[in-house]
Amino acid sequence: MSTRLEATPVAAAHLSTEERARLHRLLLDEHVAQRTRAVELQDPLDLEPDLAEVLLVRCHEALEEIEAAFKLFDEGTYGLCGSCGAAIHYDRLEAVPAARHCLACQSGRDRSLR
Repeated sequence: MSTRLEATPVAAAHLSTEERARLHRLLLDEHVAQRTRAVELQDPLDLEPDLAEVLLVRCHEALEEIEAAFKLFDEGTYGLCGSCGAAIHYDRLEAVPAARHCLACQSGRDRSLR
């Protein structure tokens, strides 16, 4: 079974081939985990319905973020900040593979939400 999610990873030049491959694998693993959680939350046995709904919404949001990251891979812009265009450090991407902003821009976005 070949899908867009299994395509050869492409990314910004600041990431090595090995780093791109590792990040792509992390995204794939997280995609599978979120899909599994979403299925489990469809009919949870041990959660309040309201909590299950909140968690299910978050799973869908995470899947959208991951799919957006795969699109950036396809476009060759994965690993570049969506706000300022700077390279997102590998350590940040390893911690949050679907990150769309560098740490400075994300911090600014977080402050503006308070």
